[in-house]
Amino acid sequence: MPIVVTPLAAFGGAALATLLRIPAGPLIGAMLGVGLLKAGGMATLSIPAPVQFVVFCVLGWQLGETVTPDTLREFKEAALPIVVCVGLFVVFGLVLGWALWRFGGFDPHTAFLSTAPGGIAQIGVLSVESKANVPVVLAVHTLRVISVIFVASAGLRWLGRGLGPG
Repeated sequence: MPIVVTPLAAFGGAALATLLRIPAGPLIGAMLGVGLLKAGGMATLSIPAPVQFVVFCVLGWQLGETVTPDTLREFKEAALPIVVCVGLFVVFGLVLGWALWRFGGFDPHTAFLSTAPGGIAQIGVLSVESKANVPVVLAVHTLRVISVIFVASAGLRWLGRGLGPG
């Protein structure tokens, strides 16, 4: 039965999260759908390593498609502030990761990936590859993304620019 129930939980969760406009809805919804099955003690279908390889390749392909000549031009024009910003993200992430590991009871992989700057999908892949506690890492990043959305919305409203159409 896991061969039927697991994909249904993944696609159902992805569809529901997308309808609810949850950030990274397909990823988060699928994760929650399958996670709820496992938390409830149901057997689930594990994705075999060769299929994981293909999924990760497709994700990398999709991310590679976002790089354009315009992207590179914009990076070149703002290289210094971008590099400084990224450097600060990495330093703060390392400090926070160290704190989670040292004082929060997290294993090192989970602690550092939980605080690493990056997208949910990319961090999720790294978490799987490094044998970190994937649900914990993704929970931290999901809360981060949702917090950023709320803070950005409030900040843009405060600046009088609004967020989104209308």
